[in-house]
Amino acid sequence: MGCCRLDALKMTVPDPIDELALYYPTGNEYVALPLINERGAIESANVLHLGCKGLIEFCGTQEAPLLAPVVMVKEQEVEFPDIAWRRHEHWIPYFTAHAAGLRVTGTICAPPGHRGFVYTLEAENLSGGSLPIRWGWAGTFGVARQAVYRSRPMLARRMAWYDRWTDALALELAAGPATAAMAVGGWVPMRELGWFLGRAPSAERAFRAALGRRGGPPMEQALREDNETGAPLRFALAHEHVLGAGERAQIHLYVAVSAEADGACTTVVDLQRHGAAALVDEARRWLTARLRPVPDTNLSERLNLNLWFNYFFAAGRAIDTEELVMVTSRSPRYYVSAAFWARDAFLWSFPGALLTDPERAREMVLAGFGRYLRNAGVHSLYIDGTVLYPGFELDELCAYLLALEQYVRATGDWGILEETGLGGTKRVFDGVMWLEQLLEQHRHPERHLYATFLSPTDDPVTHPYLTYNNAMVWRAWRALALLKRQRGDSLGEWRANQRAAQVKEAVRRQCVVDGPRGPMFAWALDDRRRAQLLDQPPGSLQLLAYYGFCEEDDPVYLNTVAWIHSPDNPDYITGPFAAPGCAHAPHPWPLAAAYDLLAGPHQERGLSFFARATMDNGLACETVDRETGRVKTGAAFASAAGFIGYALYRALARE
Repeated sequence: MGCCRLDALKMTVPDPIDELALYYPTGNEYVALPLINERGAIESANVLHLGCKGLIEFCGTQEAPLLAPVVMVKEQEVEFPDIAWRRHEHWIPYFTAHAAGLRVTGTICAPPGHRGFVYTLEAENLSGGSLPIRWGWAGTFGVARQAVYRSRPMLARRMAWYDRWTDALALELAAGPATAAMAVGGWVPMRELGWFLGRAPSAERAFRAALGRRGGPPMEQALREDNETGAPLRFALAHEHVLGAGERAQIHLYVAVSAEADGACTTVVDLQRHGAAALVDEARRWLTARLRPVPDTNLSERLNLNLWFNYFFAAGRAIDTEELVMVTSRSPRYYVSAAFWARDAFLWSFPGALLTDPERAREMVLAGFGRYLRNAGVHSLYIDGTVLYPGFELDELCAYLLALEQYVRATGDWGILEETGLGGTKRVFDGVMWLEQLLEQHRHPERHLYATFLSPTDDPVTHPYLTYNNAMVWRAWRALALLKRQRGDSLGEWRANQRAAQVKEAVRRQCVVDGPRGPMFAWALDDRRRAQLLDQPPGSLQLLAYYGFCEEDDPVYLNTVAWIHSPDNPDYITGPFAAPGCAHAPHPWPLAAAYDLLAGPHQERGLSFFARATMDNGLACETVDRETGRVKTGAAFASAAGFIGYALYRALARE
């Protein structure tokens, strides 16, 4: 390979996060609510769209969120100084607030299997006397955005109207034909509510306008935004109650999504027919059946929250096709959201999904061996499987085989080999054979090591023969041997085992070097067999024991782990939240702490990290601040949440 030019080493690295904001995301397969802020306002909602190759976001404005609860007493909006948040079953967020003689509880639930969510408000009069309140929601459809890595405005027609047939407010986005839509309905017929739909100068004015009338315009009212003035569309639903002392009242908002407005409006009707209470109960039962409790109460909350965040934010169903797609994250806060990485999907997200729901894991395997297979090993893909960010990564090529092996070992579902991959035309086992051919294209003909162009951080390498990658190759060959044995191919099984043995022997003979603590694994070799001492958390040498390449008490492995977690490692980050980093993001990586939980002698170190580090309000992030343990880069890292939740469960269930 020789020396790389400076431009060949160009890196794409994340910006550090300086302003911290707390969010309480939730969602289901069809709709994600990544930006529920501390005040209970929903700043945006999004859907996956295969035709648009990413996310479509319905957003408010900088001044007004997409949807916000409003409570008024004596003509003044109540400001709640302290709002306490919790979650039902570690996923459904709800808040409790006290002010002006009221206790208000808000619950936001996106029940699995439904194309929408419900927002419930409950008010209890604690004042000791009669209390008139005016309450409901104000909304602002400010802009629609497309997210592929990063978000940008969509130059498409925005429409809003009252649909008499379904008694719902429709918000539709159309780029030519309709692209996506959202609809809003109340807990009682619109004629019994105060509601508004139009271009009021502010959300507050829209809510006050809703209070001033009942029923709104008697006919359908189309409001077209010409995309030149950028004027936001406002909507509001309001109700009046007089609460006696100690009395409670509830109101509900039903919000649905679809590929166009008729589907969204009729889905609102379906949600209303079920009822908010029944939908929340249904969701809680569904979640309870899949929880993974462990003895440690605090870390049980942490692991289950991350397993849910992985389940609903690292995958979802496209609103235009209903097909399952896999992404790094459905949150625009992650700096490369709404795209497919095989490493994220199959090495990080998949173990958590398999632990949570084997049926979901099966569908992920079928999607991998269908839609995404033709570009296996390519750095990053659009959600439809076409190339987004070129560059070959060896670990991503191996990831397909490792996930398939993990799935069949866990479930015994060998029939999946005869299935046709989702969005593809061939059987899973045909894909296995093709992956074997691709793998061989990257083998050195004499050294039995395999080369890569990009490292696990997605950056160019100077030494192409990575020890970690070759341990993955060894595991991939072992998986191939297992799959061939199941198919009765004894010769193919023998050849695959031979390849695995050759790779292991080559790594042991060529990739072990003298280190500060004795023999250790080098990070990589170049074409002249010169070794590089390094480690990168996205593909750490600490994972060699986890993948079975060596034993946990192997002296070479222990020396390597000791070096990774020492000042001899130039990328080790010291401080209260000490952990390895790397040049790509020079801060402590929670993923590195997860590796402590899976293999090696430092499980307590990993448990301590996750007990203390707040990360991104409890959710996985790429790196944390070394002093505070709060997110530093890569907020809302959904695929990593799957691996962290899985690692916590492995460690705590073992305890």
